[in-house]
Amino acid sequence: MIPSSVPLSDLRNGKEAGLTFYMSKYGSSLRFFAYSIVKDKGAAEEIVSDSFYKLWNGRERTKTEDNVRAFLYLSTRNACYDYVDLNVNRAKHDSEALDMLIQPDQDFEAQIIYNELLNAISKELEKLPATQARVFKMSFFEGLETKEICDMLNTTPSTVYFAKSKAIQALKEIFKEKNLKYYSLFLFFILNK
Repeated sequence: MIPSSVPLSDLRNGKEAGLTFYMSKYGSSLRFFAYSIVKDKGAAEEIVSDSFYKLWNGRERTKTEDNVRAFLYLSTRNACYDYVDLNVNRAKHDSEALDMLIQPDQDFEAQIIYNELLNAISKELEKLPATQARVFKMSFFEGLETKEICDMLNTTPSTVYFAKSKAIQALKEIFKEKNLKYYSLFLFFILNK
C-alpha cells in the first residue's frame, strides 16, 4: 500500500505519478457526480478531465489529501453548474475551488461523502438481480412510492416489497464486509428515505 503522503508529494513536485494516482482514486466517483448534475456522459467526462487539469495547474498549493479531494469535487460541481447554465459567476467558482486547496468546507465534505456513498451503492446495484436493482433505484433514488413502482413495472406490491427488502439485505451485507463507514452511512441512507 502506498502511503498517502507519497502521491501528494509526487503531485506537488510535478510528477505525473501523483496526478495519475488521484485520477485513479477519484475519477470514477467524479464522473458519477458530474453525470448526476449534467446528465450527459461526454460532458461529465470532459468536466472531470478539466478538474484534473486545474488540480495539476494548482498542485503547488495542495496541503493535504482532503484538500485535493475537496478541490476536485468543488471544481467539478462548479463546472457542472456552469455547463447547465445556472447563473453563477465562473471567476467566483475558480476562486472558491482554489481556496478549497487550502481549507475544505465541512458542509461540502458531507456532500462529497454522500456522493461517494451513492456511487458505491450504484456500483453494487449493478451486481444484483435486475428487478431488485430497479426497484431499489426507483424507491430510493427516484423517490417513487410502492404503488407508482407497481404501475410502472406492472407488478404487485408484494413483489416490490420482496425485491426492495432483498436488495437492502444484499447491500447491507456488501457494505458490512467492505467498510464500516459506508455500512453506517448506508443504514442512515435507507432509514431516512
